[in-house]
Amino acid sequence: MLLTAPELLKDATRSVVVRAQARGGPVPSVILKHFRDDGVCGLDDWAGAEFLTRKGVELGPRFLAGDVAARLFVLEDLGRGPTLEALLRGGDARAAHGGLMATARNTGQLHVKTLGTQATYDLVRQALPPRPERVRVENARFLLDNEGRLLRWLAAVQAEAAPGTHEDLEEIARALADPGPLLAFTHGDMAPSNVLFTPGGPRLLDFEYAGMRHALYDALMWLVTVPFPDELVSRADITYRITLSAHCEAAQEDSVWARARATVALARTVNVFQWLPPRVLEEDREWAPGFSERAALLHHLARCRALLAPAEGFPGLARTLETLEARLRERWTVPPFSWPAFRQDER
Repeated sequence: MLLTAPELLKDATRSVVVRAQARGGPVPSVILKHFRDDGVCGLDDWAGAEFLTRKGVELGPRFLAGDVAARLFVLEDLGRGPTLEALLRGGDARAAHGGLMATARNTGQLHVKTLGTQATYDLVRQALPPRPERVRVENARFLLDNEGRLLRWLAAVQAEAAPGTHEDLEEIARALADPGPLLAFTHGDMAPSNVLFTPGGPRLLDFEYAGMRHALYDALMWLVTVPFPDELVSRADITYRITLSAHCEAAQEDSVWARARATVALARTVNVFQWLPPRVLEEDREWAPGFSERAALLHHLARCRALLAPAEGFPGLARTLETLEARLRERWTVPPFSWPAFRQDER
């Protein structure tokens, strides 16, 4: 296969991404990814694409080849098209609505097709230089090892953790480390910019944080992390759940589903306070385009509170986060974020 007409797509700290025309190969053009600074993320990206290709799951680019020594692998080029973020930033509310529902449906299909495939995934990932720890165990360990960062936030707003907070964090960490029937291959970074709409439907890009973990980790995109109108959050949740429930009994029972959502929502909300230091009390910065760190913290707290309402358990951590939210809302007045596609609907 002869590669010609290279086009630089990304030259970030972590990786370099190039599109090239391919002569004599199975596809007309390819994507070359060279990971230079973070070997674990680069190899997780490689393993995710190769795993899905071997499984015949056509929800991302096909893996074609790779060279560990060169820190380089080659993917099918999915072509050009709008991302979910582009639809959300556009002026067509119907397209944005449909894009989110298609994303939720495809996410459910990804998980349905990979439920309980840890051994198969391990064959792919461990054939590469192995990662030091399974990603879901890494996530659980981070939650517990950095409990002190949450406590520093409480001290900064002159509040204390409610009794039972530590025990609730331990219970959540156990569920992350062992999600039972909800163990599936997850993308791990379901940002709207990582969903590309192609003639064959939505496809996922960039598997740098992929791995086998709690399936609802990917559902966090609409449940907690990205601001959407409440109606769309409910519709995306139902769409995803219906898709998953065809092959997963855990998605069929309301109480189990509510607890699963609360588990991942609590973990992610605590994570945000572990990632961001209390300096946000004094200085607000951009978290994402048009969305500040303070807005992100308050959004996570509000969405987490809404998801805890129908769930049972975690009373200590729930009270701690409610206290933290009340103290922060006393200090901050943050205008609500709205995607351009939905602004006409809100008038």
